[in-house]
Amino acid sequence: MAYIESANCDDEVQRMTASPAGGESAAYRQAMREFAAGVAIVACGAGEARSGATVTALTSLSLTPPTLLVCLGRDAMTLKRLRESGAFSVNLLADRHRELADRFADRGVRGAARFALGTWAPLVTGAPLLADALAAIDCRVEEIIERHTHAIVIGAVAGMRPSAAGGALIHWRSAYETLE
Repeated sequence: MAYIESANCDDEVQRMTASPAGGESAAYRQAMREFAAGVAIVACGAGEARSGATVTALTSLSLTPPTLLVCLGRDAMTLKRLRESGAFSVNLLADRHRELADRFADRGVRGAARFALGTWAPLVTGAPLLADALAAIDCRVEEIIERHTHAIVIGAVAGMRPSAAGGALIHWRSAYETLE
């Protein structure tokens, strides 16, 4: 086990244990549960080739040009479909979307059947966008970078739907919460 030292603002030294790859996965997972994050559905494809996943690893990358990034599991069907289609949507969820978030979080319903709940329609790229999302962003795949268990997908924004009303759905400590 190695130690990483860093000085904070008070010039005190903090020590963090770092173990060989994978050795502290459970502790890391527990620590990351303290990070509250917005909940979104990434969706892609058309017809029976549609796929989607609930994500919290999402961030804006650039305002000029408008670009975002999202992380998807390397083995996920959504990543496979996203590669095939070259486009995807990011649908920011409201508190009213808890059932959708669970549905797209790999809890029994798979593939195009996930889209039976909610109203979905394409915008620019053909990717399905959720009609009543807090905001829906239509993207073209700019780059996919594979690292460890996930892929970082960089999306160039091609279009957006205006925001809808409602409190944001967030994920914190392994549970959904509402941010009003």
